[in-house]
Amino acid sequence: MNKYQIAKKYSRALINSVDTAKVGKVIEEIEAFASVINADKKLKLVFASRLFTEEERGKALSIVLPRLNVSEDTRKFLSFVVAEGHLGVIKEIIKLAVQIHNERLKKARALVISPAPLSSNYIERLRTALKSMTQRDIEIENQTDESLIGGFIVKVGSTVYDSSLKGQLRVLRTTLMN
Repeated sequence: MNKYQIAKKYSRALINSVDTAKVGKVIEEIEAFASVINADKKLKLVFASRLFTEEERGKALSIVLPRLNVSEDTRKFLSFVVAEGHLGVIKEIIKLAVQIHNERLKKARALVISPAPLSSNYIERLRTALKSMTQRDIEIENQTDESLIGGFIVKVGSTVYDSSLKGQLRVLRTTLMN
């Protein structure tokens, strides 16, 4: 199995094994654990290397988790992932778990790229329009790209809405070339 398939399997297992109301908290705790592991080279080596036995990785986990004050659900999930030797895909597991969780809660993230920061009033109008188009609660992240000149690009999941002048010129060029 490749990394994506492994991460998909574990993220689904996480979402299905934890009460919906607790999933957000468990994901946050797993993110905190991943940050601690990534910050400490020795810990990262313990969990990533096959030189350490499952028992040794379990002992390291039992030392780290109480310091992070994680829930029982998080402890069980991380213990399972560590025992299976798949902690190396924890970032991918987190990313997919967030996507699946948001999908179930009918939430979506939208990335809005504009030539200048958008006003809060405009963001709210955009959120309302996107909510009616997607039937989901929308969380908007605004990034700026001065090369757009005018208009904006909105990315919601795998769908891209490009109303930028740069995008319209690209479409016009493609049309004229064909």
